[in-house]
Amino acid sequence: MTPKLQMVGPAGRIAQGFLHSRLTPLMIVASVLLGLIALATLPREEEPQIQVPMVDVQLAWPGSPVEQVERQLTTPIERRLWEIPGLEYLYSTSRADGALLI
Repeated sequence: MTPKLQMVGPAGRIAQGFLHSRLTPLMIVASVLLGLIALATLPREEEPQIQVPMVDVQLAWPGSPVEQVERQLTTPIERRLWEIPGLEYLYSTSRADGALLI
């Protein structure tokens, strides 16, 4: 039986070139060594100090319906919070008995 010839695309031709090249093991070893050097020389901290400027405001108004919380509590507080310089995002959720602003 004769093996069937398969059409090989550009990626297949590149792979065939690397399969029979003597440079392939050298490139693998060089890649591993470069990775180890990068791992050893990159600075790292066990517990980096990352500042996340974020505030959660939880407002309680027991016994009030959602519409009233939205109209009389959430919307006015949102307007006041938007006055903070540098504020980029403001998310709010109104529910019965209160609201949450992030």
